[in-house]
This record gives sequence, C-alpha cells and structure tokens, in this order.
Amino acid sequence: MGKIKQLSSNLINKIAAGEVIESPASVVKELIENSLDAESTLIKVEIQDSGLTKILISDNGNGMDREDQILSIERHATSKIQSLEDLSHIHSFGFRGEALASIASISKLTIETGTNENSPASKIVSEAGKIISQSDTKPRKGTMILVEDLFFNTPVRKKFLKSDRSEEKKIKDRIALMSLANTKVRFEHYQDGKQVFLLNESSLKDRIVQVYGKNLEVLLLETSLKRRGIEAYGFISSSELYRSNRSGQFFYVNNRAIEIKYASALLKKSYGELIPHNAHPWCFLFFQIDPAYIDVNVHPTKKEIRFLDEEGFQAFFLELVGKELRTKTPIAFLEMKKRLSEPVKQNTVSKIFSEEFQVPSYQQNFLNDNFIERPMTPKPFSVENIGPGTKIDELTKNTIAKREFIPKKHFGIIFGTFILAEAEDGLYIIDQHTAHERIRYEEILNKFKTLTDFTQKLLTPIRLDLSNQDAEEILERKKDFERVGIYLDSLGEGTILVREVPSFLEPGTEKEVILDFLNKNLDEKDRSKELYDLMAKCIACRTAIKKNDFVSDHILAELIQRLSYCENPSRCPHGRPTLIKLTQLDLEKMFHRK
Repeated sequence: MGKIKQLSSNLINKIAAGEVIESPASVVKELIENSLDAESTLIKVEIQDSGLTKILISDNGNGMDREDQILSIERHATSKIQSLEDLSHIHSFGFRGEALASIASISKLTIETGTNENSPASKIVSEAGKIISQSDTKPRKGTMILVEDLFFNTPVRKKFLKSDRSEEKKIKDRIALMSLANTKVRFEHYQDGKQVFLLNESSLKDRIVQVYGKNLEVLLLETSLKRRGIEAYGFISSSELYRSNRSGQFFYVNNRAIEIKYASALLKKSYGELIPHNAHPWCFLFFQIDPAYIDVNVHPTKKEIRFLDEEGFQAFFLELVGKELRTKTPIAFLEMKKRLSEPVKQNTVSKIFSEEFQVPSYQQNFLNDNFIERPMTPKPFSVENIGPGTKIDELTKNTIAKREFIPKKHFGIIFGTFILAEAEDGLYIIDQHTAHERIRYEEILNKFKTLTDFTQKLLTPIRLDLSNQDAEEILERKKDFERVGIYLDSLGEGTILVREVPSFLEPGTEKEVILDFLNKNLDEKDRSKELYDLMAKCIACRTAIKKNDFVSDHILAELIQRLSYCENPSRCPHGRPTLIKLTQLDLEKMFHRK
C-alpha cells in the first residue's frame, strides 16, 4: 500500500485553522471583515475570558438565506469569486472561503442570520465543523455569530497564547485598527460585560481622536496625493508628536490594514532631523490602488501584500509624507527652523550650567530675500580657565580623581552639531546633543540616589488625553510611577491628571517628558527596565541641547569640562557615541608623516 494518503476534510480544516486563526483576535478580525463585506453599519463585539470562552459578533448587514448559511462553514465556499479572473479584481476582505470553516472546526459555533425583519431568520449550531442542529428563529436583518470554547479540540494551540490581558489587548487593537478604515460604521466593544469603547459614525480625524486620545487632535497634519494610479490620504504627526516605538503607525491599502515592512524606514527618512534619532512619528495613511496592481493573497491572514511596482510605490510614499512636512505647512516648519537657528536662551539651559550665558557675535547675510543670522567663524577658546563649577559634584557622590580627558581649548562647532576640542592626548570631535545627554543623565540619576524627597506639586495639574486602553494600562502601574515622582489621577474616558512631578524637571518640559516616559512604559519589552534609569533617560533626552542650537563659547567650554568628569563620557544613555578621538599620531599617519 502506498504511503501517500488523502487527508480527511476535518483534518484539512484544522490545518487551515492553524494558518488563519492564530488567536481569539484572529477570529474577531475574520468575523468583522465578513460583517463589513455584508455592508453593515453597526457591528457589536462582545468578548468573555479573552475570547476563549465566548466571542459574540452581531451586525445589521445583508445576512444570508438558509442555503448560503450552511455553505458558509464549508471550506472554499465563497460568494466573493467565481472565476480565476476575479482574483485580479478583489475588493472584498474575505474571499477564499476559509475563515468560517476554520473557526467552525475548532469551536462550538452558532450562526443566526436573516435577510429582512419580516421573515424568520435561520439558525445553525455546529461543533468541530459538524452541523448538529438547524432551526428557524426570530426575524432579523443581519447576522449574529457566537463562537464558544475556542480551541476546545486543539488544546495544544492554547499553550501558545499569551496572558489573558495580552490577548484582550490584541482584540482591542484589532477592532480599533479596523474602525479607522470604516468611519461610517458604528462599533461597540464589550469585554466581560464592560464597555471598552463605543464609536459612532464620524470623520477620520475624529475617529482617530476617539480611539487614541485628544493629545493627537492639534498635532496631526492632513495629507493627500493622487498620482501614478494611486490615491492616498490620511494624517501624519507634526514634528512635536512622536513615540518611542512604531506602535503609532497604521497603513491601509483599499481599506485593509496591512504591514509595509519598509514604511517605517521611509517615514524616518522623510522626517530626517525634524525628530530625534530614536523617535517614531505617528501616521494614519490610506492608499487606494487598482487591485490588479497588488496581490493580497501572499499571506494566510492577508496582513501583507505585494506591489507590482515596489519602487514606484516607495517614491509615491516619500512624496506623500515629505510634501506635507516641507511644503503645505511652511509656517510650522519655518518656525521650527527659526527656533533651532536662534541662540539657546538662558531659561532653557541655564539650570545645567553655572556660567552666565553670553550671546555670540553675529553677522548679517541675505539669501533668497530672507534675513538670516549666522554665527561668525569661532576663534580658539581656552577651556583651561573654565572650572568645573559647583554642579560638577552632582555627577557623582565623590570627587572623581581621574578624568577621562583633560580639555585645553575648543574651536567652536561645525555643521551645527560637532564641537572640535583639543586635549592633552588628542583632538576630540564631540556631539553636543549626546554629550549633554550624558551629563544630564548622570546628574539626574545621582539626584534620584541622594534626594529623599524629589517631588513637586503642580499648581495646575497637567491633563493627558489618551486612549481608554493606554490610560487603563498606565493607571494600573500608578504605584510604580509614584516611585519616580509622578503622581496620577484618573478623570475617566482616557483622561489622566498629573498632579506631582520630579522637582528637577525644567519648567515647560513636564508634559513632553511625562508622555515620553509613560509611552515607553506601555511597551511590554520595557516593563522590566529600572524606572529611575528610564526616567533619567527621558529627562536627559528632552532637555539636552539639540542639533543646530548655537551656544556661547563659555557654555561649550563648560560642557566639555563637565563631560570629562562623567563616569562614562564616551556614550550617551542610549548607547550612541558622544565623542571621537584623533591622536596626533593618527593625524600624522593620515598625512603620511609616520
């Protein structure tokens, strides 16, 4: 007898379920897509025990008759395609006829569906993919699908699921993601009887604010472009709004949420120096493309697609984002450039330097009919007369006996970023931002270690308008955050009040530092990090001198001196280099003198 045998339909369905149904969130996704394909304007999702016990999704869509209802749980039975040519012009979400069959094979499934409110609806109950009862039920227009005991006959699948909280978050994220592409649909979501959110019909921007918080409302830039057979629209964040991870980036093609592997890199390229090195902008971008030019069937869950012209799409993407940042919003862009070109004011950096700020000499220049101030070419400035000052001792508890390098003089800044300084052992090229980050980081860590009371009550609490989900996760760790001086209260509906902050936060930076810190703690991979260390990094990054901030020679000298007293002067808190050394021997070798 031969070794190759035809698999049973039951086993085939279970294998397909492993490809399509990875978790309860996968079930929710597939069933919502079916509701959307049925032209529903109301979709209600009810979850119990992270979806393993119960998933109930009901809609007011077109519904099915009895014959279609029975076929709907058969594998490869679909109303979406009839011929091979149809695969090139797919506009619906589900089209392969695998979702309901896969769900039915690993659960106890009930489907009630009807085409109008005047005729009895049809009900079927199945278990492990086999129909065990059929009957009429009360009239309805639309469909109700109840999934119970998910993975009851494939217990090994449960072992690969994460915690209940994690699975619940995946479901919330999936519903939120799909709601953005369907703003004319009302979404209701309940978890264990508690309402998670209720989203009424709205504009795209209003839906974004409903889901992800009012903090985004005034910091989103609208963009659109139509070219090369592609239409795109959506929102990107201004340079003032970004996250520490890519969780705020959403891409859709023909209203389907997808992953574009290179999109984050293209976003970073578009923003360039407008945002910090380790920051990631928000974006909500929707692309409409002729289905003939894409392949949505390259992944079992259709989370990735293939473009016929990848290079053309990338060029379009860069133009869509770049034109908004640099052309359609000249006021915001020019204001930022102007701010970066001005001398650093005393109230933004004076707290970290003991020397009095001195305005550098300027010369006037006219270029393209715009008045531009440019610093004159700096002369060598002695560092030897600049003492470490009173704040040097804040870097460590004890006076440091050995300094990593002994600065003598500096020659100013090149390219708006790099300080050229001479020490006894060579020439140093110092990044003013990362160097200042290192100084601030060690200062703040020392304050956490030495001060017994480092909190300060705010006269006016800071209001944070977040998504309900983010606010809930943050408030669950309220006691943890109090350890680093952040005291929070809930106002409900995603709004949090910050009543106390660390006393050494610079005035005017409190909100952005707190948001940065809280966002980093929403990322599960950062949850185990030491809170003091993370807070010190957030404060240091937000309050350090930035690229193109021009400062006086005295302040540069003080910065170099203080960097030399740091415990680890060669790296910023995030691991980036702060300085590069060229010895005299290195230079002589470059010029073939040795």
